Amino acid sequence: MKKRIAFRKLSRTPAHKWSMLRNQVSSLIEHERIVTTEAKAKELRHLADHVITLAKRGLNGSQKEDDPSKELHNRRRAAAIVRGDWNVSKLFDVLGPRYQFRDGGYTRVLKLARPRAGDNAPMAVIEYVDRPGEIRAARPPSVFQQQINGENVPMAALEKALRDMGIPPVDELLTKEEQEQVKQELNNKNNN
Repeated sequence: MKKRIAFRKLSRTPAHKWSMLRNQVSSLIEHERIVTTEAKAKELRHLADHVITLAKRGLNGSQKEDDPSKELHNRRRAAAIVRGDWNVSKLFDVLGPRYQFRDGGYTRVLKLARPRAGDNAPMAVIEYVDRPGEIRAARPPSVFQQQINGENVPMAALEKALRDMGIPPVDELLTKEEQEQVKQELNNKNNN
């Protein structure tokens, strides 16, 4: 019986593969976009998303109790994967807060049209979404977004917080015409 394969071997020993993935995730954090083979990019995606999750868990106030030891623990776990103290700092200071309201899907793999010269390997670009200068803009989590303290907050997260406080959702507060007007204003703002 054929079983599903959990990961790719990439024609390397496990130690060599792990070392290569650590190097690539460090480069991805540093440059926020790298070009590699398609198979390596797909394998790297899991590790890159995992270190962002560690950075989000390490944010102050993300836990129910404000425990600084949890931030230290997550920093140490990320430092075991990511090479370079500057990359760990960037991970927790820049990338973690950037994806605070995004639930997964922090990376994007785009296939390149031309294979690599020499061995004809299919190439791909792996990049973090919601970054300046990205190849293709990320789709917003929902149609509506609210700005709180200069940060874009997805409407779903805002509605959940309001629902927890006993305030009805926005759909019940706005009429259909008002909702359409807000959508048009957001589209005009995004197009400008």
